[in-house]
Amino acid sequence: MTTFLNFNGFMIGLDSLMIIYTLWILSFQNKHKFHYGIGLALFIWLAMLHVGLSTKSLFPENISGIVFLIIIFIAVGFVGSVLLLTPALRRIVLGLSQTQLLLIQGIRVFFGASFLMQASLGAMPLVFGVIDGWTHIAAGFFALVAACSVASGLNTVRQIWFANIFGLLDILIVASSLSLLILDEITPHGSMMYAVFLPAPLWLWAHLISIYQLLQTEKSANQEAAYYVN
Repeated sequence: MTTFLNFNGFMIGLDSLMIIYTLWILSFQNKHKFHYGIGLALFIWLAMLHVGLSTKSLFPENISGIVFLIIIFIAVGFVGSVLLLTPALRRIVLGLSQTQLLLIQGIRVFFGASFLMQASLGAMPLVFGVIDGWTHIAAGFFALVAACSVASGLNTVRQIWFANIFGLLDILIVASSLSLLILDEITPHGSMMYAVFLPAPLWLWAHLISIYQLLQTEKSANQEAAYYVN
């Protein structure tokens, strides 16, 4: 029980770090304006998530893996609808540069390290924790490499595609495996859920928006090439 509570506190700390880090990345826009409203909303979300997890009132304890996976996808869809259907947020997220979108993923290295730590201490299944930990670290590292390449003005289309596809697969595979394979062991109110229901949806949408920007850039380049040909 003590380990469970300690890891809950540790994950709350990581989520808080992720929120502050994300706000710092967002502040690169508009003369380093810090978005306190977004920060407040994220911390309220974290507080509500903590209450639901700590009181074990968020989900039924015997929830099936398939239903839990569906809930994860619904949560991801809800986050996307908030980001893209709220005019002020839509302007911010669609105005992010590739560098910002990739830098947001960098914080994942700390979450990956935490999963390795929890696996080594028996707080989650060993094989799952080791694989998830390393893939999270790799996803964050690849995104940071791509972000540095973009900032250096290099031709980084392949690196950006790789970082986004790898990061997306990491999130989708982890969500599916924890729901369908190990939910009984980590429980639907375990410390892992602090990552599943706060940073993970934001990371996923950052990947999707980055891919959208890539496609738009390629579309514009093709149109420009066709114009000059004609």
